[in-house]
Amino acid sequence: MPTPPPRRRLSPAERSAQIGRAAIDLARAEGLSAVTLRGIAASVGVAPSLVAHYHPSMEDLVGATFRSIAAAEVAEVRRIVGSASTADPLAPLRTLLDCISDPARDDVAALWADAWSIGRTNDALAAAAREVMDDWQGLATSVVTDGVAAGVLRTEDPDAVARLLFALVDATNGYALVQYLDRRTREDLVRAGVARAVGLDERDLTA
Repeated sequence: MPTPPPRRRLSPAERSAQIGRAAIDLARAEGLSAVTLRGIAASVGVAPSLVAHYHPSMEDLVGATFRSIAAAEVAEVRRIVGSASTADPLAPLRTLLDCISDPARDDVAALWADAWSIGRTNDALAAAAREVMDDWQGLATSVVTDGVAAGVLRTEDPDAVARLLFALVDATNGYALVQYLDRRTREDLVRAGVARAVGLDERDLTA
């Protein structure tokens, strides 16, 4: 049997990217608490010391891992909302709410809970969470502002409506972690709260 060729040695950039991908995969599968030197090393198949060589601060790596996942989600939702029907001025807000409540995003919602908890003692993670929260806030504010300009939403403070939206979403995501209330009831709480804040009936925000 011929001897297999030796494995190609990865360049520093390739190794760093490999470690970053492993951290993201671990976070998605097991949560941010699984993003450790030993966990990543086992996933990649290298010694923990090699991971530490490329990422000497695990706090920074955890923060960067969360930022990568959470920021990608905001960017994806922004694209989806941007492609909403221009014939219906309420479509962007409905689409935003539909995206936020999509069960396919439950794994990222759980990572937010990790970020708030672990972020109490991880400054890099806390900073990453604040940055992405600002991104979500900006997206929702722009949607509400456009709705007001189109004459379909009524509020003097779109930014406050956006803050209310994510306060409701974050609270109900916390409910979901302990299976408090069913999904439909949690979603209705969010839609009803937002609808009242912009002068609509809850049914107006149901596609």
